[in-house]
Amino acid sequence: MKTRKSKDREFACILAPALPLQALVRSEPDLADRPVAILDGHGTQAVLTHVSLAAREAGAQPGMTPSQARSIAPELVLRTVSPGVVEAAHRALTDVALAWSPRVQAIQPGVVVLDITGTRRRVHSRPAFGCALQAACRKGDMKVRVAVASGPRIALIAARSGKGVVVLPRGRESATLAPLSVQALAPSPALRETLSRLGVRTVGGFASINGKGLGIRLGPEAMDLHRLAHGVDTSTLHPMRPSEVFEESVSLDYHLDNAEPLLFLLSSALERLSTRLDARLMAPAGLHLSMELDPEGGHDLSISPPAPTSDVRSLVALVRLALESSPPPGPVIGFRVRADVGHVVASQGHMFGPPMPHPSQLAHLLGRLSALAGPDNVGAPAVMDGHARDPSTVARFEPRALAAPVQNRTDTQGSPETQPTSMAFRRMTPPLRVRIRTHNGVPIRLDGEGLAARITRTAGPWYAEADWWTGQTQAGAFHDAELADRGLFRLWHDLVSDHWFIDGSYD
Repeated sequence: MKTRKSKDREFACILAPALPLQALVRSEPDLADRPVAILDGHGTQAVLTHVSLAAREAGAQPGMTPSQARSIAPELVLRTVSPGVVEAAHRALTDVALAWSPRVQAIQPGVVVLDITGTRRRVHSRPAFGCALQAACRKGDMKVRVAVASGPRIALIAARSGKGVVVLPRGRESATLAPLSVQALAPSPALRETLSRLGVRTVGGFASINGKGLGIRLGPEAMDLHRLAHGVDTSTLHPMRPSEVFEESVSLDYHLDNAEPLLFLLSSALERLSTRLDARLMAPAGLHLSMELDPEGGHDLSISPPAPTSDVRSLVALVRLALESSPPPGPVIGFRVRADVGHVVASQGHMFGPPMPHPSQLAHLLGRLSALAGPDNVGAPAVMDGHARDPSTVARFEPRALAAPVQNRTDTQGSPETQPTSMAFRRMTPPLRVRIRTHNGVPIRLDGEGLAARITRTAGPWYAEADWWTGQTQAGAFHDAELADRGLFRLWHDLVSDHWFIDGSYD
């Protein structure tokens, strides 16, 4: 009886070298071309852990003290990196991986492995798949190495040892790993010392050792690494739960006392947030900005666009409006911006109806309108549950699908029935105060700024009274009035102040 062949396993590893340095430059783009070094420790115990290419060309090397490095490279920028900045960069890698596979494991900061079994329909060529992962990480301002192999541990070894995109052909893993140093297998210190005494220097040399009795002589770790040296990797992933927290952090060693440099850094942070969310078919539905002030304290702001949008210009404009209405009380030395998740909703247009725009275009338009008019002035009208004269408010704009066109029906006499027409009411906010001349309580003439006409027909009055139990009593009457050659208007007669207003017009 023939058995069904199981699918060949495939894994990809994404590795961001020098993650703290990349995270710092990612949060402060103006450091990209400068000689930068990352410090670990304080005072005389501080040493350089990572240096940029420009710093290395200037003579700085990891392991130097700050004074040694500065004596060689006076222009060197020495910085420490906050954990929040590194965490944001690491989450950017996991977001890219989760966009390609639901089975992702974070090995350590800057290293993630994903199960790509069954994704050949999406990208047939594995080198092209690795380049696509690289390009997605590059959009998030991360430079990475990518390796594809038949096992997660082999993919990790290939990513640590190679450059760019590395694809290990199935069945030739041992030949590809053979030239590498035995340290690539990450043996324990005790096993490393034993292999050194035996003269084993490469993975291929370790694989050439007879495996019979190896576990008795060197232990189970040696047996496990021996199988790995032969390209046998049966390990599995422990998938992480996708995070719904999207944050970007910036920590500065100087203070900002002006809005423009702060908005420049915020614009870069929002660009990175939008890129991360877009990779998972999401968009920012709200922003929470927490600023760290000098010498102490903080200042928080919340921004709510009318619809989830990834249009960075609109988001920056909304942040600018929020900063203008509530500026921080002191200089800013860092910030953290968190995005509430909004899902991009797919839409299905009518086959025989007019073409519909993509939902993201509508979200971008609403974002730009809210940046121009203010977030509280963009939305859809909604009726409130109350008895006030104007029981309406502005709610989130959520367009519904277009109704199917209704064909005219034919009555029993053979003539087509016409559908009843509807009128739209255009409310004036605030109402326009006017002067009304009356005759026996009926309006007959209207005079106001830019508007004067004779009233030809009226309907009403309809009396309304609300909030009589408070100090803001509303009592009056509505009148519908047709102005000669001007159209149909609704009037409001305030009986408390005896003033007349145009409440709106009918279309």
